[in-house]
Amino acid sequence: MLYPQLLAADFQRLPRALRDFHSGPRGGRASGTAAVQRGSRWLAWLVRFPPSGENIPLQLEVQINGNCEMWIRRFGRFTLRTSQRREGNLLLEKRGPIRIFFRIFADETGMRFESQRACFWTIPLPLRVKATVRGNESSWEVDVTVDRIGSYQGALVPLP
Repeated sequence: MLYPQLLAADFQRLPRALRDFHSGPRGGRASGTAAVQRGSRWLAWLVRFPPSGENIPLQLEVQINGNCEMWIRRFGRFTLRTSQRREGNLLLEKRGPIRIFFRIFADETGMRFESQRACFWTIPLPLRVKATVRGNESSWEVDVTVDRIGSYQGALVPLP
């Protein structure tokens, strides 16, 4: 399980909904709604960022394969797939040739993700990503911003 490894003792500080979701040995599923805003239309299209909209049905599925997690986010009909794994003390998230390395901070309210570096294959990119996940006993909210490309906010409830 990726997040318990990355967060170590801080994992136990997370709200129950997040601890339970990230503790499942087979991954997990959640559903809710999201609002998406695109920044630069051209850059958003280039990196295949979801289209803008309000109250978009959001489905999340996490599949675990060894030390790697496949994150499948469905914003209505648009699917965003990334893989996540541990790289030293950082989270590495990949989508095709784009790689983003995050430092994750956890506390009683949730998690904060701060990108440390990004690259296209091995070529450095001037890309910053910030994300927060705020949880409670039964659900969580996400807020993700990719500089110059777009952002999305949503609320999710885990599914059995």
